[in-house]
Amino acid sequence: MKLIKYINSLNILSLALVCILGASGLLMSCEEEDTMGSEVVLLSYGPSGVRHGDTIKFIGLNLDKVSAIVLQPEIEITDFLTKSSTLIEITVPKAAQAGLVTLKTKDGDIETKSPLSFEVPVTITSITAEARPGSTITVTGDLLNWVESVTFKDGLLVEEFVSQSLTELVVEVPMEAQTGFLIFSSGGTDPLTFASENELVVTLPAVTSLSPTAVRHTENLTINGTDLDLVTSIGFGGDLTVTKDNFVSQAASKIVVAVPAMTLKGTLTLNQLSPVSVVTSQSLTIVLPIGTAAAPAVAVPGVDNLTITGTDLDLVAQLSLPSVDPIAAANFVSHSPTEIVLSVPEGTKSGGITYTTIHGYSANLGVNVVVPGAGPAPLGLTLYDDEVFFGGGDWSWNTDVSDNASTEQFYSGSKSWKYSTASDGGVSAGGMSGVDATGMNVFAFSIYGGPGTDGASLAAILGSDGADVWGNYNSVTISEGEWTEFEIDLANYPDVNLANVTRWIFKVEGVTGTTIYVDRVGFDLGGPKPLAIDMFDESVNFGGGDWSWNTDVSDNANTEQAYAGSVSWKFSTASDGGVSAGGMTGVDASGMSVLSFAIYGGPGTNGASVAAILGSDGSDVWGNYNAVTITEGAWTEFNLDLSNYPDVNLANVTRWIFKVEGVTGTTIYVDRVGFN
Repeated sequence: MKLIKYINSLNILSLALVCILGASGLLMSCEEEDTMGSEVVLLSYGPSGVRHGDTIKFIGLNLDKVSAIVLQPEIEITDFLTKSSTLIEITVPKAAQAGLVTLKTKDGDIETKSPLSFEVPVTITSITAEARPGSTITVTGDLLNWVESVTFKDGLLVEEFVSQSLTELVVEVPMEAQTGFLIFSSGGTDPLTFASENELVVTLPAVTSLSPTAVRHTENLTINGTDLDLVTSIGFGGDLTVTKDNFVSQAASKIVVAVPAMTLKGTLTLNQLSPVSVVTSQSLTIVLPIGTAAAPAVAVPGVDNLTITGTDLDLVAQLSLPSVDPIAAANFVSHSPTEIVLSVPEGTKSGGITYTTIHGYSANLGVNVVVPGAGPAPLGLTLYDDEVFFGGGDWSWNTDVSDNASTEQFYSGSKSWKYSTASDGGVSAGGMSGVDATGMNVFAFSIYGGPGTDGASLAAILGSDGADVWGNYNSVTISEGEWTEFEIDLANYPDVNLANVTRWIFKVEGVTGTTIYVDRVGFDLGGPKPLAIDMFDESVNFGGGDWSWNTDVSDNANTEQAYAGSVSWKFSTASDGGVSAGGMTGVDASGMSVLSFAIYGGPGTNGASVAAILGSDGSDVWGNYNAVTITEGAWTEFNLDLSNYPDVNLANVTRWIFKVEGVTGTTIYVDRVGFN
């Protein structure tokens, strides 16, 4: 390693007059020299600030009696350039150092009162290029015995050396050292400070692999690599740190450490005494409980058991259902790594299920419990519904009103987000902590249009990784004075990182000065929501049979069309028939609000009426006649208020009937029949 040298020239000082002690040990002044007789007297010597290899002169009396001159450190010189009674000249050897000079005579030693000083042009030819903290570096050059200190980056000073000679300096690298230039300071009459031309590379710990890459909380993680014995602590995701005193084991090539109970997935940070930390390129995955399904689709509190399937469910210590106390694992009906069965407590409301692990970590399980009741079913992943989730904040702009707890209108729960602007603003929640929507199919939200918004376009934008993706622009049309539920296929957001969604935005386009209400924002699987009471969806339930009449085709497992699931009930008649399921065992719909069903119109049915009839207690109630209009070639979902069936005993429904009116010879498909 070459050095940049900053060496200033030094004016040679004049010869210094030095009064010395004679052989008798008395201090003699220069004026008393005539009394000295035959004694050796040194009047002066120099010059001061001499360089190695230069000549220095000693002037005095009786100097021919001097047998040797000793320079520091104990360098005895007997080979004089000149020697007479009044003058001695010597060459300064390279090994000489600053200090007092001794003249040796047969009558005793004479020591100077003033030290000899040097101008020292230190030179360096090489420095070890890379070293570990705690190891040594070797500096080679000339006059290195004059180096008094070495300073590492950020002012880390070393003044004591492992060894030091004229041509070599060995320095221990401090444990706190980091890569940077070295600063050398030397002594002499004109002390030098100079820097290395290249940086000293201080070795850092390096990680080559993590084993396993997916680990449960409190289990041991093995970190493989090099120089890992330098690590003093490890930072895990979730701002958790384990110090070396708590490592299971530590060596240069391997660290074994127990993963803290609250660790989040992510990279690791290896800390050392140096302020430089090392972040792993590898990410650690934390194995956590994941729910994949919950059945039944609608569970009655106090009556039904809820079966949750998934992975690593044996880690669950308790589950929390909305509006009820947590349920400890000891109170589950059954519990295994892939399935939990628990009774749904009285008072449970629809919503997401959260868990707490045996290590105390809590998060969303990923499945919902749905109970009978009014209002839409909960989303698979909720971003806003009565409140902002995932740590999001109000990132709306150009606002006159931005109230995310407004009770003026609501689609779900009891609140919505009211937003008003007099200019060109938008309503938004941002700063969310990594929403993972990779398992979802649609971006779902509901909008209520204020005055002047009928037919207006609303841009629905998502952001991920802290950036807004306006390039994936999707818009919907809103209606003034009513709620509209929207679902946008996530395939329309190709540039959004669905594994780390951080923001959502809604902005009314083409209208200046608007008010809208936003509710039930999140991600879902899409498609029709489960019915609270399912009489037909994929199969006939409650023991019902095919009670259709005048049939050409009555196929309740037909795969030609499907509104929900994979099959529907295909019904064709050449005359005046109807499709029906009857003989059901007492369906209790007394707590429900609507009769819900979907119909796909076959050829020639566009605009036709379909009578929707219910039977109870084993009798059909044709007097409660309710009709809907169907569309040819498309599915239409209908929800008829049960107040339109006043004569039906809703506590004991036994039959449903759909009959096309006014058209002879029809085909229809029926799906998802039940109550909500």
